[in-house]
Amino acid sequence: MSYNFTHIKGDTFEAVNFALLKNNVVINLTGATIRMQLRSECGSLIALSLTSVASAGITITNAAGGLFKINKQIINIASGNYLYDLEIVFADTTVKTWLSGEFLIECDITR
Repeated sequence: MSYNFTHIKGDTFEAVNFALLKNNVVINLTGATIRMQLRSECGSLIALSLTSVASAGITITNAAGGLFKINKQIINIASGNYLYDLEIVFADTTVKTWLSGEFLIECDITR
């Protein structure tokens, strides 16, 4: 699934909540780790890295219910159009990437 974000450099990114479903059935996130990275292109340096480990940018809010969020946070990376994906490593070590897209960071005019 593709989902695009737009954000102004240095502003507070408001939390975004997700419910993980497959064929309308909840995907259990118990024991899972979620990671998300922004890069200017595939294989380039990481501009921003978030993870659910210690709620470092992502929080699993209800594991059994498949609920998680990208936390409210200030995103202050160089303006530009980035690619991202959101990878889930389940307790049984299965890895799935179901969400990806573009993450546009717009220039902050007023500083």
